Amino acid sequence: MNFNKSKIIYLSEFILGELFIIYCMILHFINPGTLLSELYSFSNIWLFLGALLIFLSTYRKNHQKSFWFALKKWQKVSFMVIFGAGITISAINLYFIRHPAIAKTPNANIVILLGGGIDKNGQLPDAVKARCKTAMDYMKSNPNAILITTGGALKNLPAEAPATKEYLINQGLEADRILIEPNARDTIQNFQYSCKVLSEYYNCPQSQILNSDVLIVTSFFHLARSQHLARRMGFTRTTGLGSRTPAIKLLDAYSREICAYIKLNLRILLTGKPKKIEA
Repeated sequence: MNFNKSKIIYLSEFILGELFIIYCMILHFINPGTLLSELYSFSNIWLFLGALLIFLSTYRKNHQKSFWFALKKWQKVSFMVIFGAGITISAINLYFIRHPAIAKTPNANIVILLGGGIDKNGQLPDAVKARCKTAMDYMKSNPNAILITTGGALKNLPAEAPATKEYLINQGLEADRILIEPNARDTIQNFQYSCKVLSEYYNCPQSQILNSDVLIVTSFFHLARSQHLARRMGFTRTTGLGSRTPAIKLLDAYSREICAYIKLNLRILLTGKPKKIEA
């Protein structure tokens, strides 16, 4: 390979690797968590990719050739098959993620505001505040609606639902229009536990909640999977509103959501779960 071309590729790999590592650091900085939550954060994938690119660039510089040429033929074929399948599956899932059912004229009196994280100081990140604003706008236009905020404590972090309720009250939403579900640890439990809290609030069977008009509010990238789950669990009349995600988080958010969407579909295929909520 031409020396100048090899040097350009080496520098490109090295710089991109550094950018991925910096990106990981920025994500951790803008939403600080506990040591445990930081260690298990999906955002660490950018640290791994950055380190991998720096390794590849260093190998190229020291050996004057790509690491690819050090692999055996079967390893190259296996990598290409796995990589190609991964890209294809990810692209298909991204299409569905980008095309949720958006409510043009929602008329639901039940709003489920899904959680999206909290930092170690009990503060809501910008993405969750954006969800709150979207929910607030709807609640102002529909004075009969009741909102339930859902989200428990994860990895030694504070429970999210109470913090979200406090934030909504500070933004002007009446406290008696907000219910909380402070125990859910994932989106499946968000719907499962919220249905129970709502049935107790309205003093009706859960089947009535499942067949009521329900508006799901979450980040746009999370909306399609949320609706998929809601239908799977027995909600028959759901619509959705999606909030915007800060630009700096888009790459991380969509990458994580693709993995989560694939994981959900595999779970349904292999285990048949989640099951429909028992009325």
